[in-house]
Amino acid sequence: MGENNKQPAFACRQCGECCCGDKGILVTPSEAEALAAFLRLTLEELQSRFLIDSPLGPQLATLNGACVFLADNRCRVHPVKPRICREWPFLPALLKHADEFEAAKEACPGLAQGCSHEEFRLLGKAGGHTIA
Repeated sequence: MGENNKQPAFACRQCGECCCGDKGILVTPSEAEALAAFLRLTLEELQSRFLIDSPLGPQLATLNGACVFLADNRCRVHPVKPRICREWPFLPALLKHADEFEAAKEACPGLAQGCSHEEFRLLGKAGGHTIA
């Protein structure tokens, strides 16, 4: 198979797996403002309906083990989703640690099984992601 036929390291399958889990998506003040504007809510309404307090700051609420904004495996706030969601899968832990990357490949069908950690790191670096 030629180089041009190689499967990309990441091609989102819109499966919603990256939106599953219980809590952990922190929201900055500017992200909260963008979410509120997008949803046509006041900041107070957004906070009471969709955010929870945590020791590290506000985070997106979850419902049945998934992000409260996940519906039919689609992000209801995609145009204004938090930075960490926009960066998936090029997160610092996955870029830095091969074992974290391998675990992510098990959970995310959009990550190419044949992609090595080094290839992934190079793609992340080329995309402007910081590798600590």
